Amino acid sequence: MMIKINLLPQKSYGQHGAHPDLVIFPAILVLTFALVGGVFLKNNRDVARLRIETAGLRTKIGSLQGIYKEFLTMEKERKEIAERIAVIDRIKEGRALAPRLLYDLSSLMTDNLWLKKVRKVDTRIDIEGRSIDNESVCTFVEGLSRLFYMKNVELKSVEDVTETGMTVRKFIVEAGAAS
Repeated sequence: MMIKINLLPQKSYGQHGAHPDLVIFPAILVLTFALVGGVFLKNNRDVARLRIETAGLRTKIGSLQGIYKEFLTMEKERKEIAERIAVIDRIKEGRALAPRLLYDLSSLMTDNLWLKKVRKVDTRIDIEGRSIDNESVCTFVEGLSRLFYMKNVELKSVEDVTETGMTVRKFIVEAGAAS
């Protein structure tokens, strides 16, 4: 058995025909340029469409600017009204305390005790008074500490002073008032 090997090319690419690689390369090059050109054109159309949409949205924003300013004005007015209502509520809360305090102070005082000064600043109450004896001062301070709206009742000082020719006990009480 004999093996035959043909070393001659099957086709010859002479003057009549072109090599297939030389034909395929320009075809692939043309298809690639066409594909890149198509993507470029699509992107250009998308960019143009988005620019038109952006311009439309900017005109809408411009038309809504007046409404937005009106909203900000209304919001500012709403905050001012809320602050006024809060002030009114604080006034209403504090309104009941003063008459109640005066009523309770008059009921706590004995014949041997009198008040010279009662001052309320925010939630702090300062009371200055005079008494003939220490027992009346103690009873008064204990009574103050039992009031539900008084907190941290503290007897700051007790000292002997002479008033109208008589020696009396001057006392100062500080307390906090519940809001």
